[in-house]
Amino acid sequence: MKDAELLLSAGRYSAAVGRGYYAMFHAATAVLLKRDMRRHSHQGLISAFGQFIVKTGQVDPRFHRYISEAFDLRQESDYQPLAEITEQQVNKVLDRAKEFVEVCRKLCL
Repeated sequence: MKDAELLLSAGRYSAAVGRGYYAMFHAATAVLLKRDMRRHSHQGLISAFGQFIVKTGQVDPRFHRYISEAFDLRQESDYQPLAEITEQQVNKVLDRAKEFVEVCRKLCL
């Protein structure tokens, strides 16, 4: 998250989105690993988080939406050369990432 905030302050919006997404990705990975589940793709991890963590009521469904939307925006910023990521979009991803990481941290205790 610190890297994402540094990139945001430097106006590096696409890179900041990527760091925010990866904070969520690694937090979700930790939650699944704590439950002896491994996934080898981004989509597989996001799907498993939805199925085994969200649908079982361990977290609010909005957290599945947070990681899914961050993944989509990261994909856009990384693979579409003309993508224009705004400061507002980055702030939204980073705010959500902070909340997501904290919820996942609690699930790992």
